[in-house]
Amino acid sequence: MARNALPTSVQHLIQQHLDSAADVETLLLLRRDHRGWTARGVARELRIDVEQAANILARLRRTGLLRRTEDGSYCFDPREPDLAGAVARLAQLYPTYRVAVVHQIYAREP
Repeated sequence: MARNALPTSVQHLIQQHLDSAADVETLLLLRRDHRGWTARGVARELRIDVEQAANILARLRRTGLLRRTEDGSYCFDPREPDLAGAVARLAQLYPTYRVAVVHQIYAREP
């Protein structure tokens, strides 16, 4: 699948909310596992730096994909139904079309 063949909703999600493959992995992890996640837990699960995980979680919260809970952890909770649908579609496509998704992220205009 070419990057321009990704559904429009997924293209928009990538353009507006995702800066790296680690962002995608973090988002899909929190969507898949509904417990509250800390930066340390995400870092351990994805084998990334704790500071990188903290930055990703904070950015995804600011863009409306995650919610910060009272205990300071994060959970998947898109503020708009369209975002939830786009993430669901991304989750379906990513295992098979990982290269197309990553290409879309890194080929975009800054």
